[in-house]
Amino acid sequence: MGLISDEVIETVRLRSDIVEVVSRYVQLKKKGKYFTGLCPFHQDRTPSFTVTPDKQIFHCFGCNTGGNVFKFLMLKENLTFVEAVSLLAEQAGIAVSSNESPAEREREHKWRRLRQINSLAMDYYYYIRQRHDAAARARKYLAERGISGDILERFMVGYALPDWDSLLLYLKKKGYQAQEVAEAGLAVKTENGKYYDRFRQRIILPIWDAIGRVVGFGGRILDHSLPKYINTPETALFSKGNLLYGLHLARGAIREKGFVVIMEGYMDVISAHRYGITNAVASLGTSLTREQGRLLTSYNKNIVVAYDADVAGVAATMRGLDLLQELGCHVRVVNIPDGKDPDEFLQKQGYEPWENLINQAPSLIEYKLQQAVSKKQVRTVSDKLEVMRKVFPSLSVITSEVEVEENLKVMAGLLNSSPETIAGEFKRYKANKRKKWTYPDNIAKNKHNILNNTKKPSAQEKAEAGLLRLIIEDPSLVVTIQEKLGPEPFSNNSYHKIFKHLHEAINKPVYHFAELFNYLEDDEQTLLSYLLTLEIPGEDRNQVMIDYVECISRCNRQERRMMLLQEISKAEKSGSHWHDLWREYSLLRRIVEAERLGDRKRTANLLQEYQQLIKIDICKHPREGSDGS
Repeated sequence: MGLISDEVIETVRLRSDIVEVVSRYVQLKKKGKYFTGLCPFHQDRTPSFTVTPDKQIFHCFGCNTGGNVFKFLMLKENLTFVEAVSLLAEQAGIAVSSNESPAEREREHKWRRLRQINSLAMDYYYYIRQRHDAAARARKYLAERGISGDILERFMVGYALPDWDSLLLYLKKKGYQAQEVAEAGLAVKTENGKYYDRFRQRIILPIWDAIGRVVGFGGRILDHSLPKYINTPETALFSKGNLLYGLHLARGAIREKGFVVIMEGYMDVISAHRYGITNAVASLGTSLTREQGRLLTSYNKNIVVAYDADVAGVAATMRGLDLLQELGCHVRVVNIPDGKDPDEFLQKQGYEPWENLINQAPSLIEYKLQQAVSKKQVRTVSDKLEVMRKVFPSLSVITSEVEVEENLKVMAGLLNSSPETIAGEFKRYKANKRKKWTYPDNIAKNKHNILNNTKKPSAQEKAEAGLLRLIIEDPSLVVTIQEKLGPEPFSNNSYHKIFKHLHEAINKPVYHFAELFNYLEDDEQTLLSYLLTLEIPGEDRNQVMIDYVECISRCNRQERRMMLLQEISKAEKSGSHWHDLWREYSLLRRIVEAERLGDRKRTANLLQEYQQLIKIDICKHPREGSDGS
């Protein structure tokens, strides 16, 4: 199972109750044998998120996301599978052993040394900032900004000496080569093969991943020289566009306060924590990436954007707003007065005025309207239509009619027009959008739309889902099903993947279907969690199985009849031999007639005759995919 043995994974899963884990993030309410709550993965207004304790799974009927306890933690904390297992193992007091391949061992060894280098560098920089005479100016600068000892410790703020190789020499004494330090992004290699420290004479700000491991650093200059900040370059551990500064410290506060505040820079977040605003994170630059947006949504979809109020900050805010809305977030925007950034505002105004800004923060639509009308006076019809053109795209994706109506009223007030006029223009915009701009590709790529709720499932789809549900409950049915329907009994490719793992589970001494999630891709996990929500009809499961098999067999025979007609028609046109094809087609027609009349004995005899015919036919003319091919 990759880096962790299957036995350990299953032990961790059994020791990690999904209700207890999910309850850390979602307020659950017991409803019969289920627990329900608002889904943490989409903007859920009515509880569509279900946790089933006896199956140890979760499934949301709103966004069709589902899985076991590992999958939940992976989505909520943006972790890999191995990280989720390791985290739960640590909480359960279980030692994690590995059975990785030599290549995986080498890679993990390399990553472990890179993490150790980063950790040692953080401690080194922190010590220098505290004790070294050369860091006196940095200590004075930080004190003047009001950054106290506990905040300095919380963010492990350090200082890099002006020397060219102070960190390299320190890490060499710890047993690390210059090349490794460069691979961690902390040293630079010259053209003649020599190395020097990347960060020199700068305040050092460690950057952590979501679970609190230092993966890189930012360095701030103390004077007015440029660049003001430099960061660790892209490394095996550090990818700037996938990280949010301060997230490892903000996770608890985000859950407690019910929203996250996203800022631009390091000092904004540090200042926010100084004033007790602990649900703040930073995007490490001016442009929010889609990966950062997804990371935010895994914690909360209520987002307050508090970028700098200068021209660059406003431009970055506008880009980020559309991205966050695409990801289904409920977005508000803080209007910081006088072109200030959050750090400067908090230092001058303090906590309460900041809270007032948060409480008064306009919605995404209101903010876009304010920006549109602030750039020039809106007087003519053309001016008003231009404002509508900028705002309607964002307004059109809001699903709440009440929210849309309120925003249209705000727009009407700002544009000095009647609400009816604005509503009429919006209606026309949506009509034109449906005609001109449809996005079937985007809809098709939505990974949550595994099951198309708008299309009524066919009889075969229902029967296959029901049959697979039975096999999930009892994998011993695998052999029986293959005897009746062949080695590949399902027409759905995702069902085949689940069925394959069920086949492998037959020989396991202990089986639990929640373990299947560990071996499946995201889409299959979602499908499996959905299947497990299906109730098995009736008490006689053997008869239920027989009914499903008969339904699938009938559908397969019907599909075969259609195919035979096409083959017979082609054979007639080409002058090929078609009498064997007609014989099979005629026999299938007689089976249909016997089934229609309810003649079970005749149906059974004809089916037996058909099986014999197929065996003879395969021996003579092996079909594609048969054993004789």
